Amino acid sequence: MERQDIRDLKVGDVMHEDWPSLEPDSTVEDVIKLFAETSVSGAPVVEGNRLAGIVTEGDLIFQDAEIKAPGFLDILGGMIPLGNWEEYREETLKSAGVTVDEVMTKDLTTVSPDTSLSEAATIMAEDRFKLLPVTDGEELRGVITRMDILTLHILNPRQ
Repeated sequence: MERQDIRDLKVGDVMHEDWPSLEPDSTVEDVIKLFAETSVSGAPVVEGNRLAGIVTEGDLIFQDAEIKAPGFLDILGGMIPLGNWEEYREETLKSAGVTVDEVMTKDLTTVSPDTSLSEAATIMAEDRFKLLPVTDGEELRGVITRMDILTLHILNPRQ
C-alpha cells in the first residue's frame, strides 16, 4: 500500500461513520452505560439524522459538581451582580439534568468531510475538543477524534 502524505487527507478519509449516538430523550444513565460499554468519552445527539448536540463526560461531571453562584456587591443599597449569571444558570440546569437534552452541549463546532485534517487538528487543539462531529449541512455524517489524527502521525509520518 502506498503511503499518503497526511497533509493531503481530509476528515472524510478517516472519520468514524458508525460512532455511537444518542437521542435527546435518552437518560443520563443511558449515556453512562454507553460510555462504559463502548469506551468512548462523548457521543453526538441526533434527531433523525440531524445533529442536535453532543454529550461528553465533561457535560456529565456537572451532575456531581458543586456549582458556585456569582456574588453580589452592595453599593448604596443597590445590588450589583458579579460574575456571569447566564453561565451559572446553564451549569445549574446541567447539574440537575435527567435527560440528554438537559445536559448536552447545543452550541456546536462541527467540520465537514471536506475539511483538511490540519484544520480539524487546529480546531481540536485550540478549543480542547477530543471529538468533533462531522456534518453535511445539519446531517451527522460521523465523528473524528484526536486519536484518529495522532494515529496517522505514527502510521503515515511525513516523508
